[in-house]
Amino acid sequence: MRINKLWTSLASIALVSVTGGVRSPLVFLLFLPILIVTMRSRARFGFFVGLLIAALYLTAAYFQLPRGFGPMSAGIALSFPAVAAFVALLHRKFEDRYLSLSSRTREMKTLLDMSQMMDSAFDLDMTLNLILLNVQEITRCQVCAVYLKGDGGDILELRAASSPSDRLPLISSIRLADARADQWALDDNAAPGATAPAFYAPQASRVSDEPAPPLYTLDQRVRSFACVPLTCIEGLLGMLYVGYDLPQGLDEEGLRRLEQLVARASFPLQRALLQQGFQFLAFRDAKTGLDNYRQFEQNLVSEMNRAERYNHRLSVILLDIDHFKNFNDTYGHPAGDALLAQLAVVLQNCLRGADRPARYGGEEFVVLCPETGKEEARLIAERIRKSVSETRFTLVQDHETKGGAAPDAQPTVHVTVSLGFATFPQDARSSIDIVKRADLALYAAKNAGRNTVRGHEDISSRIAVG
Repeated sequence: MRINKLWTSLASIALVSVTGGVRSPLVFLLFLPILIVTMRSRARFGFFVGLLIAALYLTAAYFQLPRGFGPMSAGIALSFPAVAAFVALLHRKFEDRYLSLSSRTREMKTLLDMSQMMDSAFDLDMTLNLILLNVQEITRCQVCAVYLKGDGGDILELRAASSPSDRLPLISSIRLADARADQWALDDNAAPGATAPAFYAPQASRVSDEPAPPLYTLDQRVRSFACVPLTCIEGLLGMLYVGYDLPQGLDEEGLRRLEQLVARASFPLQRALLQQGFQFLAFRDAKTGLDNYRQFEQNLVSEMNRAERYNHRLSVILLDIDHFKNFNDTYGHPAGDALLAQLAVVLQNCLRGADRPARYGGEEFVVLCPETGKEEARLIAERIRKSVSETRFTLVQDHETKGGAAPDAQPTVHVTVSLGFATFPQDARSSIDIVKRADLALYAAKNAGRNTVRGHEDISSRIAVG
């Protein structure tokens, strides 16, 4: 390609010489090949072409002019490489500017695409994964993690992370006070809409015998890291952590891009957190904190389908507080609500990790026991019955209605529960039938004197499973 451009330049020189020589006004056309070569090739080659044309011009002037070439001819000759250098400089600046604008355009497009993707993601896990994906694409970091404020408000908990498989897991939590001890403006009481600056430090800059500040201990293998607060109009949501294997993995421009990305990610993250909170409220019982009836129905259908597909067993246990109406009439509804909450805690302590307790309605509770047969279900139900009967529940009284001050020691009360259970596939073949069979067993336990456990097989008049 360079040879073709050189021949083009020489052909242009020959053409100008033939048509008028060095005295012709057409001599300025010699700048045309210089411009073409310089703009389409490297500056060094364009400068070389300018020198070559200058040499040929001086040679032609020496033979064509009566006195050879003078100052004017020399000036014209020197203008060829000078123009080549000037054009190369302008071209380089325009090219750098073009590359910079192209990079910014790609960056803005990436941020826009990220915003559009996160705008369509209402699930918290999906939103966090999109944040990690886009942060790694823009910053090229080796480690990326999102820490969010816990329920207490003073702990940042690890919620999502992305790192090479050979690395140890990041520290799962860090106290806000410890993060502030690193002189980082992670202010939980910042003004609405205020954004704290990013914290950046080279890991290798610490003296080895000094105790490591908390932010430095999140990942001991990185050599530089950055932390950017995730904020919303209501305050702090958490922080984004990025780590590099190089001492200076992130420059000022990269830190600016990271802050822009986090600013765009904060609103979708806040929306996802609110959505998660709404889902929690929609599927949780307000008085006990257990799953509500709607969540139980969904879990039951899901577990029933799984049991049918893999030929597993599934048991449902229904329990009812004995004489709960009399309890409410005697001590009041606030005491009844407090009893339900305390009973939910006792119930959870009796169950395995896979069991799903829920409030069925009123004073009734239900437990979904995956991969549990009749004998195991009976043992679980008996454990619940015994634990409840041995527990002294705190009696919460409405002192205003009772007309007295609160006593020094809160009184306790003893209650019992009756339980009934049914098992798939022996007792029922559908989610509706298994609840009906468990309810019949519960009714039998009530008729047997309460504070007892009955299975569907204990019912004298069996109902055929359709």
